[in-house]
Amino acid sequence: MILQNKNVHYPPRSFEACNLGFLSKKSQHNNKKYSQSGRSMIEMLGVLAIVGVLSTGGIAGYNMAMQSYKTTQLIEKTHLIATKVRSVYKGDYSSGVTRDNMIKSGKLSANDFNHPFGGNINLQKSNWNPTWFDVRLGTLSLEICVDLLQTDWGGSGVFEGVSMTGHALTYTKGTWPVTLADATAYCASGTTMFDVIFK
Repeated sequence: MILQNKNVHYPPRSFEACNLGFLSKKSQHNNKKYSQSGRSMIEMLGVLAIVGVLSTGGIAGYNMAMQSYKTTQLIEKTHLIATKVRSVYKGDYSSGVTRDNMIKSGKLSANDFNHPFGGNINLQKSNWNPTWFDVRLGTLSLEICVDLLQTDWGGSGVFEGVSMTGHALTYTKGTWPVTLADATAYCASGTTMFDVIFK
């Protein structure tokens, strides 16, 4: 056992000197840990870019699916209205086919005349033939108009044709569905009123 002289003053070791060895070992350990489990900024940007691309594609896919669903709903609603009109008027449209008359008959409600794309559906006696009537689909964009012309509505006997307000040309059931080029040209040259002609 070594005895220290109480009268001799030893210089105190600084805190830094005492902990230097400990700190250097700890920092080496931490550096090793971070280098093994850390993520670089480039890796994080890569992940964010991939997530951005996937979410953009998902939104586009969702929008296309919703448009297709709404188009199907609009076609089904048009068929429903035509079926109800036939049951009420029984082929005699000379007095005029109107939305108000159909609501008064109780066969259709006011809600039946709202279409999924935010526009209204109306009825009128056809200008093409006195024994026909038109289901008029209002406020359609060019894209929706093209979609409707290219969709198979369920066979050639479903309706007589399609016309647009102010249009001389009408597509008849024999030319249905319409090609993309013809549908685009047709919809671009007409108005937003799309008449489906039934008898």
